[in-house]
Amino acid sequence: MAAWLTLAEISKVTKMGKLDTDSFEQFLESIKQAGVVIFNEHDLRERMAEAHNWRFAFTTMLANGHRAGIFFEDKGHRIDEKKIHRAFSKFKLPKSSEAILATTLNSVH
Repeated sequence: MAAWLTLAEISKVTKMGKLDTDSFEQFLESIKQAGVVIFNEHDLRERMAEAHNWRFAFTTMLANGHRAGIFFEDKGHRIDEKKIHRAFSKFKLPKSSEAILATTLNSVH
């Protein structure tokens, strides 16, 4: 027997997708407010929006984004590590992603 979604269920799925999109936008704003400068942010946002799992896409761009011109920097040494940690926790990114960002930011100095 085939499983069909009702209109209410389709609406819920659509809203859930919208919430997920909003969360990556909010996540990026959170780390920027913590002092992270994102170069080629437009491309990063596009890749995250297209991805099934934006958290995985973000981590991939952290590790390999330089190939696409996507960089993360601590401009002016104004990073607030506590705010970054809160953003990663709030948006449920893995600790390994936070460690990659810290390494990336520290390597620029």
